[in-house]
Formats: sequence, C-alpha cells, structure tokens
Amino acid sequence: MLSELLEERILIFDGAMGTRLQKLGLPAGHPPEEWNLSHPEKVLEVHQSYVESGSDMIQTNTFGGNRIRLARHGLDGRLSDVLKEGVRIARDALRPGVLLAASLGPLGEFMEPFGDLTERQAREVFEEAIYVLSEAGVRLFHLETFSFSQEALLALEAVEAVGGEAIVSFTFEPRGGKMVTLLGETPESIARLFREKEGVILGANCGTGVREALAIFEGYRKEHPGPFSAKPNAGVPRLQGEEIVYDETPEDFFSLAPYFFELGVRIIGGCCGTHEGHIAALKRARDFWFSGGKG
Repeated sequence: MLSELLEERILIFDGAMGTRLQKLGLPAGHPPEEWNLSHPEKVLEVHQSYVESGSDMIQTNTFGGNRIRLARHGLDGRLSDVLKEGVRIARDALRPGVLLAASLGPLGEFMEPFGDLTERQAREVFEEAIYVLSEAGVRLFHLETFSFSQEALLALEAVEAVGGEAIVSFTFEPRGGKMVTLLGETPESIARLFREKEGVILGANCGTGVREALAIFEGYRKEHPGPFSAKPNAGVPRLQGEEIVYDETPEDFFSLAPYFFELGVRIIGGCCGTHEGHIAALKRARDFWFSGGKG
C-alpha cells in the first residue's frame, strides 16, 4: 500500500500539467484532456520532463475527465478515449520505480444543497470515470482540488469500489484570517473527517503558493497523524500585461520543503505555475533531508 511505502520514503510528485500545456500552445479555455487525443506528443513531453527531473510519481492528464466537464466541449461521447489515452501516454513516460496515479477533479457543478447536482448523479459520474481508469489498469487515484468534502467522499467511494487506493486533496484559500475551502471548510474539520480513513492519504493542492500552503498542513497536523500530500502552486497567480505570472521559484520550493517534511508531508510536488525546475528542486531538498541536512 502507498501508506506503507511512505513510512520509508518521501515521494516526489510531478508538477503542473495545464499551465505547462498552455506554454506549449494549448488555447485558453480549451480542455487540456482533449490534447490526449489531438496532441499526445505534447502531453508526453510534459510527463517526461517530470520523470527526467526526479518525479517518483506522475499523474495522468485527466483532471477534468468526467462526463459533465467534457460535455461542455462536446467530448462526453469520447470519455473513454480521453481517459484511456491519458493513461497510455503517462505510462509511456514511466521509468522503473516511478508510480502512476490517475488525476480526477471535482465534477464542475455544485452538489445539493449548494447546487442542482444530486448525490446520486454525482456518484454515477464518478463511478463511470473511475471504472474506465480502473479498466485501463490504474490502481492509484489522485482525487484533487476538491472544495466540498461530501463530493470528495463520493469520489473516494467509487475508488474503493474498484479496489483502488487514493490521495484525496483539497484546495484552500485565505479568508477572514484562516484557510478555508470555497464552501468554508477548514483544514482541521477536513482532517477530522479523514483521520479514520485507513490507507487514504490526505492532501492539499492548488489555491495557494508554497508559503501559504504551510498553514494548511499545520491545520491538518492538529487533527490527523498523516502522512500528507502537498502540491502547491508556484505562488498566487497575477496578471502581467496579458500573461498570467507565478512568482515562486524553484529555490523557494527548495528552501521551504523541509518545513513540509516536518509537518508530515510525504508526497510533494507542484500545481499551477510549476515546472520541471520546481520538481528538481524538491528532489534536491528531499535528498538533502535524508542525507542528514534536516538540521
């Protein structure tokens, strides 16, 4: 099990996919998952850059790979193709010892009582996507960027139904002097909810830069023993002219990584704005930590 592996190792996850593909020509508003079909060589290029930079685990380009999100672009009829190609491309980038996880995000519509999507409908959509990914040979799932614990739990149930393992990762923002999800849940409340989920790795990704993310794991650690997964952005995005810019550098990730390790983070990578340089920096930080440089 992944949780047992993390007792011995800190794993370096990969970095961003969407913002990397945008640098390679992905148009604004175009679903990155569609490039599994039309530009597989570009998706493979990103995966390979992370493996070459030291990632111990990479994830498929399938974050929005569910019927609801794909339907907005007329791709719901190609759900199976999008997901299976995402797995195939990522698998082509693997080297011996590198793990593969399937990325899957929220459904893109609010569930009741905040929206019209019923629990039954949400469960069916998750089950559909996770079944396809499981049939493609995936056993580890990164359920990421969730802002509502009930939705994340439905996705987790679908993973457990196919015998898979999961990292369940939430996104937070600073509000009113504390870190909360879009729907107001705190790291502490989510940690209490997940601390009895044996074998499930609790995580946080996106939303904040590496500095602000530390507060999330401080909250987690108060209510959960870990281990945790962290994939922060390369800072909070800002607009510079017509370009979205992320300011946190690989050296920022290198210098702050030990604080994450001390808080029980055993899987660490990057989200929006990160690239292979950030991943190489995290690998250096991990190796330094294990060589006795933890101070």
